[in-house]
Amino acid sequence: MLNVWKRHWTTFVGSLFMLASLLTLFKYTSDQGLLTDPIKIGIGLLAGAAFAAVGLTLFGFRRGGNPIGTRRMAGEIGTGLGAAIWYSTCSYAGVYTALWDSLVVMLVMIAITAALSFIAYSFHSRMLMAVGLGGAMLAPLVMRPDTDQIFTLFLYLFVVNTAFFLISLIKSWVELRTAAFILTWILYGVYYLQMDPELGGWWSMPVRYAVAAFLFYAIAFYAAAWREKCSFAGLNVYFSFANTVLFGLWMSVLLDGRAQVTIVLTVIGLLYLALAGFVHRSEGEKSLSFTIHAAFGGLALLIGLAGLGSGSEIRPMIGVYVWAGVAGGLLALGSKLRSDVLKGAATLVWLCTGIYWFVTSWDVPRLNWFGTFVPFLNGGALAWIALAAFGFYCARAIHYGVADKQTNAIFANVYALFAHWVVGGLLTVQIKSLYEEQNIAGSLNLTLSAVWGVYALLLFVWGAYSRQRLFRWFGSIVLVLVSLKAVFIDMSNTDTIYKMIVFVVLGAISFLISWVNNRWQGQEAEQQPTAEAGAGLLPEEAINRIRSAIQAGSTKDKPDL
Repeated sequence: MLNVWKRHWTTFVGSLFMLASLLTLFKYTSDQGLLTDPIKIGIGLLAGAAFAAVGLTLFGFRRGGNPIGTRRMAGEIGTGLGAAIWYSTCSYAGVYTALWDSLVVMLVMIAITAALSFIAYSFHSRMLMAVGLGGAMLAPLVMRPDTDQIFTLFLYLFVVNTAFFLISLIKSWVELRTAAFILTWILYGVYYLQMDPELGGWWSMPVRYAVAAFLFYAIAFYAAAWREKCSFAGLNVYFSFANTVLFGLWMSVLLDGRAQVTIVLTVIGLLYLALAGFVHRSEGEKSLSFTIHAAFGGLALLIGLAGLGSGSEIRPMIGVYVWAGVAGGLLALGSKLRSDVLKGAATLVWLCTGIYWFVTSWDVPRLNWFGTFVPFLNGGALAWIALAAFGFYCARAIHYGVADKQTNAIFANVYALFAHWVVGGLLTVQIKSLYEEQNIAGSLNLTLSAVWGVYALLLFVWGAYSRQRLFRWFGSIVLVLVSLKAVFIDMSNTDTIYKMIVFVVLGAISFLISWVNNRWQGQEAEQQPTAEAGAGLLPEEAINRIRSAIQAGSTKDKPDL
């Protein structure tokens, strides 16, 4: 077929130019009022029938023949021109002049397309379908109306695309689906620029038609890839990616506001990640197509998620929810695939999200769930809890395959330390919010000192329970900071009674920490390996007997210890 196109592509182009001249004549006579619209529609139907009759005669359709060479090509082009003129007449009657109702246009289009598809399928007439498609798409481009008949045009294009895509799938004629895809999006752009329609958000006509075109081609191209079993990284999928990019660009034009575009990108990302999962099941995780789909979906999803909540005061909180979910998803996938790279990526996302939340959380609205502030049961608290839970889970359950046991232990301590900092932030923000919401009398600074002192005690208890010195040091740092705060900040501008109560609490906490610390050190001393101590109590004679036995290389007569 490639050789045929090389020889006859100029014939195809010439046919389209002839058709364009006829369409221009139609439009000119209409503008000048030389002929009435019904007469022109009748001329179009008769001219199409004449071209089709000549083409079918050359084709030998009535005799059941299948000629070859120039006669066959002339028959295909003649029949295709007849169909193209009929398509143009439908476009003129339904889209340009609105003389035909949209239902009439659709019925006539279905009849023409069914007849054309039957002939092309029966006689393998590739050029016939190409000329018919060219005429069908060229007519709306040449005859652009002054009135808005976009719904009729939508039905027109829907019938054309459905029929030509089906024939393209059945016969594997790639040029039909490619041309239909390109020309449809060109038509969309031309009519948008000419009509300059009013945009009204999600439910405006341009948005609905763009969504319809995107979904149609997304399904059609993947159906073609699946039917032709040509891998999910072939031409069909590349055109599907182009379809997605075009759709995203149009949505950025049609939708008013970044938040709406963000939702579109998020949906596209989720769609392609789902397709990546489908490709993974079909071709395996090492497939190039899986990598492309996963990368494209992940990029679109990340761009979309980065803009969620734009323009809202609670955007930082939404960002924490989203990125904590992304980190959790990466961690789950990394654990399942045993991928240290994904685990590391999850950790990086978690760290960046935590730092971002530490910086922004102080000015974010609390998002009370029940209409009133409940400590630790509000939107802000959930963000802190999610970050802390991630860190504690990683400290207990995540191990890196490339690292040894000691390195994994260091990672676990880092996870736990950061999670404890998050807990400290949670306590601080929630106590501060409680004071603001309930107008509690008393010093907030002193209360925070007492809370942080209790937290330092909990760190010591955790260090004793887990037998890790690191948390004792961390608790010591917190206690020192609390002491400095109490001395240099809390001593001023506060009633004496509140100072006395808080200092008593801090003193009691310090005594409890000392008790926990001494008890932990005592347990540590008791758990020293006894083998070391026993080795020092062995008599010198026994040591010499062991040494002699090792030097002799004897394993049969071991010393009786």
